[in-house]
Amino acid sequence: MTKIRLLFLVTIFISSFAFGQSDNKKKLKAELIGTWEFVELRDAQGNKVDTIFHNVPGLDKQGWEIPKGPLLTYNSNGTYSKQFTPQNTDTGNWYYDKKKKSIIHKLYYSKPYGAAAQYLIDKGHAKQDESGNYYEVITDQVVKLTDDKLIILEREGRQRTFKKKK
Repeated sequence: MTKIRLLFLVTIFISSFAFGQSDNKKKLKAELIGTWEFVELRDAQGNKVDTIFHNVPGLDKQGWEIPKGPLLTYNSNGTYSKQFTPQNTDTGNWYYDKKKKSIIHKLYYSKPYGAAAQYLIDKGHAKQDESGNYYEVITDQVVKLTDDKLIILEREGRQRTFKKKK
């Protein structure tokens, strides 16, 4: 009986420290809230990039991308959208990690899962939430953020620049 009481007291003691505490890493950044339009893409040497070749391993897909976006929208309720085309929009939840200077996105997959989503699920790259839905964590490192300009670092040192829509 005393072991149960001791365990109960230790649990209450530890809980009192956790009560009212928040995860300082998971905060929204006010400057990001709003809609951002794509301006340009530059390579690691600062040259403007007009096309990018992609090869998707495992799906046997490859092709060229003409950088024209996406249109980013960060909402104050912690949701976001990345619109690549009117028919291709990613949605999910976001927060800003101040320590890493990064925007953390949880991209949720829509059912029925497409080939790319199913591949990521099968390979263990996607995570499953408590409701059984799958999502992918995507991190965008912020190079520069002002009230009207956002620059994100991408693969191979490329930098994607956006301007805030008025």
